[in-house]
Amino acid sequence: MMKRKHVQAAVLALVFVLVLGGMLARSAPLAAAPAELLRNGGFEEGFTFQPGCGMVGTSWGCFQNGGTAAYGFYDDQWDPVVYEGQHAQLIAIDTKKIGGDPDRYAGIYQTVDVVPGQAYHFSIRGMIRADDHDSDPWRYRVQVAFDHTGNTDWRAVHNWIELPWDTYYPRTAPGAFSEYDTDVVAQGAKLTVFIRVWKKWGDWYREVDVDVDAVSLTGPAAPTAPATPIPTPTPVPSTPTQPPTSSELVCTGPNLLHNGDFEQGFYSWGVGYYWGWFHNDGQATYSFYDDQWDKVVAEGEHAQLIEISTRNMAASDADRYAGIYQVVDGLQPGVQYELSLKGMMREEAPHPDEDTYRYRVQWGYLPGGGLDWTQVTNWVELPWDTIYTRTAPGDPLSYKTTFVAPSSRVTIFIRAWKKWPTVGRELDVDLDAITLRQCWSQGSQPTPTTSEIIHIVQPGEYLSLIAARYGTTVQAIVQANGLSNPNLIYVGQRLIIPQVLLVSYPTPPTPWPPVSDTEGNQESQQVAGQTYVVRPGDTLYAIAVRFNTTPYAIAKANGLHNLHWIYVGQKLTIPNG
Repeated sequence: MMKRKHVQAAVLALVFVLVLGGMLARSAPLAAAPAELLRNGGFEEGFTFQPGCGMVGTSWGCFQNGGTAAYGFYDDQWDPVVYEGQHAQLIAIDTKKIGGDPDRYAGIYQTVDVVPGQAYHFSIRGMIRADDHDSDPWRYRVQVAFDHTGNTDWRAVHNWIELPWDTYYPRTAPGAFSEYDTDVVAQGAKLTVFIRVWKKWGDWYREVDVDVDAVSLTGPAAPTAPATPIPTPTPVPSTPTQPPTSSELVCTGPNLLHNGDFEQGFYSWGVGYYWGWFHNDGQATYSFYDDQWDKVVAEGEHAQLIEISTRNMAASDADRYAGIYQVVDGLQPGVQYELSLKGMMREEAPHPDEDTYRYRVQWGYLPGGGLDWTQVTNWVELPWDTIYTRTAPGDPLSYKTTFVAPSSRVTIFIRAWKKWPTVGRELDVDLDAITLRQCWSQGSQPTPTTSEIIHIVQPGEYLSLIAARYGTTVQAIVQANGLSNPNLIYVGQRLIIPQVLLVSYPTPPTPWPPVSDTEGNQESQQVAGQTYVVRPGDTLYAIAVRFNTTPYAIAKANGLHNLHWIYVGQKLTIPNG
């Protein structure tokens, strides 16, 4: 009996302890779980083109130190080099076609808000790939650094940490990911995380590719400051029953064409990023170039040069064509859009005794996003009647027109036309400042806002991103704020946003939309399509654009394991759809 009483007393005491413990636990504040401070550390939230670098993960900044080396930043979606998810940040330093300087750097950075004195855990996964077999096992390195003031100038950093990543894989045969983890104590309210690739020696014909993924910084979140109110956009006016006449139209808003000014860079085959190309072969040669001669550039520092040449040829064909195109998504069928562009025609020498219309520039479009330029039946001839000499160009010519969108997806084509089978000729056509903007009738056009809008610069932002957000231009923001350098803004800076139309616009598509597993399986089964033979200068990306598919669909249909490895003469099955 006494033993039972002791057992009962023990049970009651245990229950009391548990109940009291639960009450105390409920009354005591729970410790907050560490917060993830880096945005898009897994690179699954998209990429943005940044001049001077390339495709950089959204919310990240980028840098490189120029010199005799080429730098590439890419959205890498090749499974063997992605640590988790479907995307990784690829950073490449290349001296294959140029001499090399020692100590070439390229990297990314991001600034976050932290709590001074608190500890934060940083981690990163990555892989180094290179095809050379130099005896120096430390010729390529990856480094990280932390700036405790929030400064974004990587050249001012002096506490670089060299990661112990000593394994280099062949570029086309990747292996396991390297890892790095460390703790850092915040010394201020801002912390900038830098990640950079270092090519040590001035070697020629080298390329190092570094993929980074799963970048994380966890710890106590800083108190959230009140957000700056952003004016609510006014809805786009409904489509009018009958399109207004051009005299009543007001066409404004963002340019719906990517890289229409060709300032965002060019592919290695000479065509502006986001643009496809075409020509009709025959007895002529065709070339595409990044033209930087200031006399033929209408705006900025670059123009698209299209060349049709019969020089050093014994014969030629009539009606030779070469041009560029781009698919635009998100248009509103039945609504009018304005296409405008600038450019000029030049030839190797004057021919005043010949047909003054021997060379022409035309544009046309295909509904539904078709890519076959030979199916275009609505070609419009630009009234450009002046032909300059190649070495003595004149003022750029302008052209502007409107058309009604036949569908939500439309392909815009622009082509040069050499009419006659003359030999010993060269036609150079420069195109620049190509824009596509939505139009409204004056009665339904939104009223511009007259109140002053102030934007507070956030970490990772740059002027073109801010301009796109408010539907204005970099130049307008620069002028409104008296900025001497559009590339130098800082976190916390107050920017006056000039008067803009606060409306919603269709969002242009990304150049290479990601493919889900379901879509990929469907595409890999559709292998009954046509066969394409790889030509010099081709890449999977360029081929995919030409056939209105994705590089990943082509890779799966052909059993390719590397999106960057195809060869001239290779036969590829282009999947249907």
